[in-house]
Amino acid sequence: METDGGERSISGSSYKRQDEKFKSVRRVFRIMDLVSERGEDLTAKQLAREIGTNLSSCYYLLGLLVDEGYIERVSQGGGYRIGPALPSLHQGKPRSDFDARIEPAVKELAHRTQRHAYAAVLWDGEVVVTQVKSPPRSPPVGVVKGFHGASHALALGKVLLASQGAEFVDGYIDDYGLEAFTPRTIVRPAELHAQLNKVRMVGVGADFEEFARNLCCVAAPIYSASGKVEGAIGLSTTTRRIRDEGQRMTSTVQRAAAEASTLLSDEPDIKDGKNRKSG
Repeated sequence: METDGGERSISGSSYKRQDEKFKSVRRVFRIMDLVSERGEDLTAKQLAREIGTNLSSCYYLLGLLVDEGYIERVSQGGGYRIGPALPSLHQGKPRSDFDARIEPAVKELAHRTQRHAYAAVLWDGEVVVTQVKSPPRSPPVGVVKGFHGASHALALGKVLLASQGAEFVDGYIDDYGLEAFTPRTIVRPAELHAQLNKVRMVGVGADFEEFARNLCCVAAPIYSASGKVEGAIGLSTTTRRIRDEGQRMTSTVQRAAAEASTLLSDEPDIKDGKNRKSG
């Protein structure tokens, strides 16, 4: 029906349908908030209760967010965490283009070494793993795609933190602290600064069981045409193998980083999406 002014009015049933759609949108945003705050501790049943819907509807919304990469399931514990799509959304399309361009180098690194290869960027002060390439028939190891945090305990994170300078590192320590993941994790600021200075000098970062037992990684920076560090590429192996493979892994990762940097050489600088949280 129409009002006196000729505008079409909306019936009560239409308002109700629209309101239900808006509720679903609100619930999606609420899920994102909850996952960001404490997602790894929340099951789908708890999330359904928090957002005020039934379990079936909650699973549907969670499935949509997982499919689009905005959240991902945690393999242990049954919770959720922020997925890799959010950093790309925050940083804009050029970051997605960055990942697309370096992907051949990451794939080749995994194929050449028959080891797990990774790519990562720095977002909001923390390392975010944007790619994980595994050799055929290889079980998952290390960190998964979309993992974020633990920058001080990962070779990838050390490379990215080192690129930012001492003041940025102090800010990272203030914001996130130096959590001990294993007895080998660096937990003293002075020691972290010393190791990052070494990373800057040699152009390679490493961690030896600092994030997880029996996991050792080597990483190197990926540069834009102007010489700015845009990300990092790395390899992981076991503690036993690192003794024999460490030197070879280092040179192989450096070559892969050079290849990835070449893939970016014709592109303009990618917008910086790695500022720490303000306030």
